[in-house]
Amino acid sequence: MMASRRSRWSSLLLAGLLEATAVHADGLADTRFRIQGFAAQTLISSTNNNFFGESRDAISTDFTEIGLQAFWLPVESLQLSGQILYREAGEGDEEGLRLDYAQADWRFYQSDTTQLGIKLGKVKVPYGLYNETRDVPFTRPSILLPQAIYLDSSRSVLIAAPGAIFHASAIGAQGTLDFTLGWAQPDFDSEAVEYVFLGRNRPGALKGSSAFSSSLRWETPTDTTLMLTYVDANADYEPGTPDTLGAGEIHFRNLLLSFQQRLDTVTLTAEYGQPRTDRSGFGPAFPDGGRDSITRYVQGEWRFHPEWEVVLRNEVNYRDKTDKTGRKLQAATGLPAHAMYSDDWVIGLRWDVTPNFMLRAEYHHVDGTSWVPGLDNPDIFATEQRWNMGLLQAAYRF
Repeated sequence: MMASRRSRWSSLLLAGLLEATAVHADGLADTRFRIQGFAAQTLISSTNNNFFGESRDAISTDFTEIGLQAFWLPVESLQLSGQILYREAGEGDEEGLRLDYAQADWRFYQSDTTQLGIKLGKVKVPYGLYNETRDVPFTRPSILLPQAIYLDSSRSVLIAAPGAIFHASAIGAQGTLDFTLGWAQPDFDSEAVEYVFLGRNRPGALKGSSAFSSSLRWETPTDTTLMLTYVDANADYEPGTPDTLGAGEIHFRNLLLSFQQRLDTVTLTAEYGQPRTDRSGFGPAFPDGGRDSITRYVQGEWRFHPEWEVVLRNEVNYRDKTDKTGRKLQAATGLPAHAMYSDDWVIGLRWDVTPNFMLRAEYHHVDGTSWVPGLDNPDIFATEQRWNMGLLQAAYRF
């Protein structure tokens, strides 16, 4: 019943977006204004654990993405842009329709080689190579981004937030250098995020207080991208009634290193981070403490035909670098050791049937459950260490 209801909503929203596109068809020819969108439906089946719905030994249709984007350049120095997004992704993301982002980008200084500007509104947060475009299926290297880095269960924390981002870019003989510096109010207020940072859904509310971000990106003349991203986010917990937790605070920070090399028909990508999470003030039921994690992946994409591409990736996540196997956690709490790590081998195939229509298939062989969605698997003792997952996706853009 739930799946069919979501499907009806998806169909109605897609029809509305297509109608809106037709209404603005005349505007599409204007380079100062354009409207575009996308729609994607993914089928997921897995063994031993659920992902984005009831996919264990079944087929889940609970992964739907539909977006409508608009860009307007009223004057040369100002760009207005935004996106309305409809997204369903299992039990962890049932909000449906939402404003994904809406920002004004004022480039207050421009020359032949330098540009300075500031973005205001609900701004896209620069984080690694894919965060700013992660909602658009056509811009992702695979159906799922590497969960070791771009964890979907906590995507709302870093995807976009009310705030301001200063940006600067310079072009020279050694390539292009881009720098950003921003402040925003992150969104921690979801049950999926509570599972990530508090272990399970709590009676109270986890509210984002502030987030600082900075990035430095260098695009070299040899088609190489090097990038450093730093984020520092805080959230406050407001206890509910009744509640075993006090008014605590979560502090998350990460320095992410990114590399990409493009070689004609082959693209090689790697990202590495060591996130740090600290908690304090929650009381004896959730003692003060901190944990350093390790997240990384290595990926290769091969466009072996103009319409076909294959991707191969290995991604690794250790939630505690001092307890990579999870044995310390298991000995202390009795929780499954495999909840502390994951090692995922991924192979995927993309077929661009037309410039606007894409089909994808993807297979995951996973050891560990560190990024398995908690809301889709509420009984942690029912999860299993080794599991496989297959995904099929159809995506259309207009």
